Amino acid sequence: MANQVAALRSVVTLLRLAIRGSVARLRRGADTTADQQATFEAVLTSLAGSPAASATIADIRFVSVGGDSSGWQAADLDVATGQQVSVLAVGTLWASRALNLKFGPRLGLWLRTGDTGPLIKTPGDAATVTMQSGGPLHIVAKPPGEWADENGAFDDAFPRAGITGSLLVCIIVWKADAVAGLRTMLSGGDYDGIVANALAQASAPVATPKGWSYLWRLGQGAIYADASGEHGRHIHCHTKEDVGILQFPADFELTDTTKLQWRWKVDKLPCELPEDIQPTHDYLSIAVEFDNGQDLTYMWSGSLAEGTVFRCPLPFWDKVETHWVLRSNPDGLGKWLNEDRPVKSDYARAIGTPPARIVRVWLIAVSVFQRGEGICDYADIELVDGDRRLRVL
Repeated sequence: MANQVAALRSVVTLLRLAIRGSVARLRRGADTTADQQATFEAVLTSLAGSPAASATIADIRFVSVGGDSSGWQAADLDVATGQQVSVLAVGTLWASRALNLKFGPRLGLWLRTGDTGPLIKTPGDAATVTMQSGGPLHIVAKPPGEWADENGAFDDAFPRAGITGSLLVCIIVWKADAVAGLRTMLSGGDYDGIVANALAQASAPVATPKGWSYLWRLGQGAIYADASGEHGRHIHCHTKEDVGILQFPADFELTDTTKLQWRWKVDKLPCELPEDIQPTHDYLSIAVEFDNGQDLTYMWSGSLAEGTVFRCPLPFWDKVETHWVLRSNPDGLGKWLNEDRPVKSDYARAIGTPPARIVRVWLIAVSVFQRGEGICDYADIELVDGDRRLRVL
């Protein structure tokens, strides 16, 4: 009976998405992507070609990248270790026009040098990165997560099919400081605020919270930031049309009395629809990773009942990730709430025979499917077992 209810709920959700998709297509009207990309290239070529701006640029290229491309594309550029490179891009890649599922450069644009990487994820539509290795620059448009390794090899188990559309990418290799070059370009004009956005990101990049790191599979981001206030140090999460997993190393024996404790304040959820199918799998959660490769995430749902447990609906993640709806009552939004979970018994109920150890604590934010916005804060994260205590945050 539970499976039938879940199936019916999924059908209703897909119908709602199809109706939204039809409305969105009517509002969009004719596809003007080609004209927009042509204007983008013309404006940035003019801005970069001014005498003052060109004096700061070592090289510049425009590269068209399709979502259905078979592999890495050569950008016809060479970069040196430590050199700053700005990537500005426009365009849309479509997973399903009927369901209005799409993504842009913020989510799916990756770089690497040579044939072995390492992977570099651009954290926005306009971003500057400092090259960790030198060599010929390559580029690809690819949804996050579909990697075989950190050097950019594709996972054959997840072939890309059905992605349409394209991104037009402007790659600028700077002679010296990217901020100075972008400021000079901006003095001559802009295209839809993209140069201003690039300058803002290069001038004040969002620092990864101390002691934490982004999961390489999804790439570096700007979702999480250290913060402080009346509740002390906490991590602020703000996601919009993005995805990111922040990880903290936490080697901790898992026993019958092991608990994960934390406080969180969720101000806004990225999705109001059931999150247990792929087109609506946008959510905020805290997770525990175990030494067997599995992870259990405690999420705040927009509509699923508290206590609902489901396997992740996404490829690859369906093998390793299980979701537990811990909160869904909207009356709790905007309030600091204390949580205390018995990890081993939760694992046994949700997944099966518990493993021996916890290896990491994660913070997860997904807002790529419905392209909504999620805002929350985390504080006082600890693994506790009797007298043993590991402070995570």
